[in-house]
Amino acid sequence: MAEADRHRLLERALALPLATASDFFGGRKPPAGADAELLRRIEDTTLRTKLVDAGLAEGLQSPKGPQRIASILRIYPNFDAPARRATNGRVKRVTAPAPAAKTRLPSIDEMERLIARLRELEAGVARELTSEATERIALLKRTLSDVEGEDLERTYRELGEALERRRALESQTRAEVFRRVESDASFPEREYLRFLRR
Repeated sequence: MAEADRHRLLERALALPLATASDFFGGRKPPAGADAELLRRIEDTTLRTKLVDAGLAEGLQSPKGPQRIASILRIYPNFDAPARRATNGRVKRVTAPAPAAKTRLPSIDEMERLIARLRELEAGVARELTSEATERIALLKRTLSDVEGEDLERTYRELGEALERRRALESQTRAEVFRRVESDASFPEREYLRFLRR
């Protein structure tokens, strides 16, 4: 798979909504030591298959038949997800990505320019994506002091959901910033994005 395709696929994976402990069904729990930022819910079965086949994700939970449970993936940003079992019982190995061509390492100045560009873009993209979520969280926090009983419980629940959505937006912000830098042909330092973990 071409490097640009790998980046795009990773962006799509990181844009998926976060999975929470309550999404796990029947006594299942998130894997011990798993980064919560890399546990995602997915509804698109075609994309799920593509992510797993690329070694970018491991399926943790999948609805069968009429079950109404969340489909959950664990994302492996380095494309090193464990091999999955095929239906015939044999292990289906994920083909390791071809090693990138050996290129010159960037200078400190080049990496500083790249990081400066990422930070500059991040501020703007974060404002674009999170302003509404932040306003909603602020409103709910103010509301907490004025409600009680069932309204208090409902407001706490809504606040938790709003915080979860904002956390998901942080990953989307990162993916969008990388996408913009990667597509800027006038910025030569974009080729060093591969040295940074998304």
